[in-house]
Amino acid sequence: METSHGICRIAVSLGENHSRSLLEQVEHWQSFLALVNMIMFCTGIPGHYPVNETTSSLTLTFWYTLQDDIMSFEAEKQTVYLQVYRPVYFQLVDVLLHKAQFPTDEEYASWTSDEKEQFRIYRVDISDTLMYVYEMLGAELLSNLYDKLGRLLTNAEQPTSWQHTEALLYGFQSIAETIDVNYSDVIPGLIGLIPRININNVQLADTVMFTIGALAEWLADHPVMLSSVLPLVLQALGNPDLSVSSVSTLKKICRECKYDLPPYATNIVAVSQEVLIKQIHKTSQCMWLMQALGFLLSALPVEDILRNLHSLITPYIQQLEKLADETPNPSNKLAIIHILGLLSNLFTTLDITKQEEESGDSAPPIKSTPPQTGPNPVVVVLQQVFALIQTVLSKWLNDSQVVEAVCAIFEKSVKTLLHDFAPMVSQLSEMLGQMYSTIPQSSRSLMDQFAEVLFCMNKHCFGLLTVWLKEALQSPGFPSSRVSNEQKDTFSQQVLRERVNKRRVKDIVKEFTLVCRGLHGTEYAAEY
Repeated sequence: METSHGICRIAVSLGENHSRSLLEQVEHWQSFLALVNMIMFCTGIPGHYPVNETTSSLTLTFWYTLQDDIMSFEAEKQTVYLQVYRPVYFQLVDVLLHKAQFPTDEEYASWTSDEKEQFRIYRVDISDTLMYVYEMLGAELLSNLYDKLGRLLTNAEQPTSWQHTEALLYGFQSIAETIDVNYSDVIPGLIGLIPRININNVQLADTVMFTIGALAEWLADHPVMLSSVLPLVLQALGNPDLSVSSVSTLKKICRECKYDLPPYATNIVAVSQEVLIKQIHKTSQCMWLMQALGFLLSALPVEDILRNLHSLITPYIQQLEKLADETPNPSNKLAIIHILGLLSNLFTTLDITKQEEESGDSAPPIKSTPPQTGPNPVVVVLQQVFALIQTVLSKWLNDSQVVEAVCAIFEKSVKTLLHDFAPMVSQLSEMLGQMYSTIPQSSRSLMDQFAEVLFCMNKHCFGLLTVWLKEALQSPGFPSSRVSNEQKDTFSQQVLRERVNKRRVKDIVKEFTLVCRGLHGTEYAAEY
């Protein structure tokens, strides 16, 4: 192995450093082609990386260099070189997809976690190479992959390994993730083939999910095909081994195709609720799932949004009510942060204002629902749970993580709702004021959270915040008897001026806090 490794290094070094000059020596083109073929052998050296061989990864940069050099020639020369090297690059695709194949289940199970991670990174490198090669080979590469996958899935006489199917799909996924494939005439056929795949393996199922996710934008332009793939995604949602791929794919579909999803909304919400209640997914995937549902609900009529919201979040509100009555402890702290996180992630993407913008008279024709009437659903929910959140906050006021989770709900809601947040400004402002008076020993991180919400309100609800600041700071002794009316006015003016620089708002809040506590200019100021 060491000998072949050394020979490969020499060949790759020669090719990388001298490919342009070797290409220009037209009379020796066959000699250079022989070197290229030697490097191709090193790329496809037998065995699985990194267990049986570690040579093939050394060659990948050479293929970038050779392609760059070929494409840098003037058009006439480039045409000549492409006649010779396009077939070489098609062969390279076959070799790379072969090297990307997983080993047998038994062999893969025997690999260490470090070897599996190295193989994952190696496949990412192959994916990047395929994406780059597409720039040279173009649509013909997709057709080539589609033909191979079609033959593989429709040939009843010859049994196929899941590894071969997975590798071809991985090739599609690699290209579709970064290249606009909307023009491609093979994607409808690919979508049609996916339900025919016998998904009997986690790695194959993962790649099927990621491939569907990579085609989400295409599905938005061809919504009739959603019925072919959405059942697969919803089925995968219940498998914890497919957590990342299934949830991320559903999120992409809900984001890109939301105006075509109302017929599927009831089913999507029901399946999502089930997996959330069963706690199948880790925290981060639960947050993605709530973001997906936010996108989905955004395209529904207000009454449907409210109905779905009621069934979706009522169990969490009930759980939060119980937790709020308990004595604070590490266990219920995690549960509280989780529930607040679910709400804030839902509110991040539940944006009915986009519907109104996209259905405006001056806008180009675009798929949307009719303009919404009535209260914003997010505001309705916030008003319903506001008192409960205040109760939670009062018990956990000295815990920065809980305060951060509470502030995140309002910060994200303000960003999503913009002017629609107006009905909540007075309540939130009052809560912020109470926070500011009742946490004299709070840490810098809590003051930063306070400043984050203040900044968002200033940016999106400027007029209402101006009124509230004026009213609140007029109260004698608020937020501290140590500050004069002149200092309050200065603080208000400084905050209202800063609608772009968040860091500056944090500094303003910090300075004012130190004055309120009588710490400005003291040795304790450094702690903040």
